[in-house]
Amino acid sequence: MNTDHIIEKNRKVFSTFPDTPYLGEIRPRKKRMKALTLMTRAAAVLFIPLAIYTVIDLMSDSKVTEAQDDIAMTERLYRVDNGVKGKVTLPDGTTVQLNSGSELLLSDSFSSERSVSLKGEGYFEVKADTSNPFYIKTPKDVTIKVTGTTFNLCCYQEEQEVKLSLIKGSVEVMKDSRTLYRMTEQEEVSILGEEIITVTEVAEESTAWTTGSLMFEDTSMKEVISRMERWYGKKIVVNDPSIYESSFTGDFRSESIGQVLELLRITSGINYTVEEDKITLSKE
Repeated sequence: MNTDHIIEKNRKVFSTFPDTPYLGEIRPRKKRMKALTLMTRAAAVLFIPLAIYTVIDLMSDSKVTEAQDDIAMTERLYRVDNGVKGKVTLPDGTTVQLNSGSELLLSDSFSSERSVSLKGEGYFEVKADTSNPFYIKTPKDVTIKVTGTTFNLCCYQEEQEVKLSLIKGSVEVMKDSRTLYRMTEQEEVSILGEEIITVTEVAEESTAWTTGSLMFEDTSMKEVISRMERWYGKKIVVNDPSIYESSFTGDFRSESIGQVLELLRITSGINYTVEEDKITLSKE
């Protein structure tokens, strides 16, 4: 297949991209609308030979197309697809950055009772109101109660754990109206069922996505793959279960998924093949 036109197309598209990601504000509408979405790119910690760049450009073409898809919004629902990020301002003045593949739903009575449901990941800066607490429901039946607080909440439907990173203020972790744990500033907790399984200091990795960085710090390969799928909007298939036994460290800011995959091959012996929007991983 002649790929010259694809490479030329990518060259023109990427020449218009800024070096830093843009987290644009999403305003609710009753109908579907086009939202400008920009591709987040990452910086590999190892030098990748120039010959690989052609492969990277070819793999990025479908990423650019996907980034132009509609973002569905209504007066109560905010949703961003994989490969897309966005920022919303709620009626009470609370701001939320939504990571790729996330959905935020406001309650019918939000104006009087501040309650939302989150599936995915969001960085919240909650408008202070001690007389009207802010509640966030998660897919795991864990509820976060806050009054005026800055924190990151990760609760994707397909993941078992809920991770909460408190930057400023205080929050309560609740289950069935019972308080499981009261957090203090700079604490990070992982919740599984009704158990608080880990309590640590907030890791830089947890909020790096809000500034356009895809960061891994000795991260399990299962989590690495899930985050890469959402970040780049690609389907990744694992052919060898032993791949999940690995972990990975890296900080990516300005390059495409091709360079991340090449770094995985060099450092972990994980081979990859690309077929349209599907990537298959196997061991050497």
